[in-house]
Amino acid sequence: MRLKYNLCFIREGDRLLMLNRHKSPLLGLWNGVGGKLEPEESPCESVLREVREETGILLAEAHFGGIVTWEVDGKPIGGMYVYLADMPPGRGKDFDHPVGTAEGILAFKPIEWVIHPDNQGVANHLRHFLPPMLNLEEPREYRCIFRQGQLVECFPLPLEAAYAIGV
Repeated sequence: MRLKYNLCFIREGDRLLMLNRHKSPLLGLWNGVGGKLEPEESPCESVLREVREETGILLAEAHFGGIVTWEVDGKPIGGMYVYLADMPPGRGKDFDHPVGTAEGILAFKPIEWVIHPDNQGVANHLRHFLPPMLNLEEPREYRCIFRQGQLVECFPLPLEAAYAIGV
């Protein structure tokens, strides 16, 4: 099975490069950088391209962290491949102050701030899947259940081999 989207969290020390989106979905919320896969791309090729397009950062590689899937009002509606990458040496200083882009505002945020349970300024499912990924745990599926627009549950599942093909 092939998912349509990808997301990357770029780390430098105890902070992550985050994007505050100008567009839906997640308008006005901080999230990683990513987008849609093109038909001919592998998920990893796609995330490297998206990072380059949205940030100007040329990553040599990204580490596959797992997938996040969404079920809305009882219906599976898709998901995304999630990657982690280290900020290339010397590039972090480019984002020490917020940078405006066509996609939104790029800025470093402390990891503890990003995953804090009371933080309403980030995509609300991040705190459920990001900590194990940042700890480089075995890739998993993180299934997020939404009811009437609200996240009610997010739980890890073993990653099906079909999702890992081409990663």
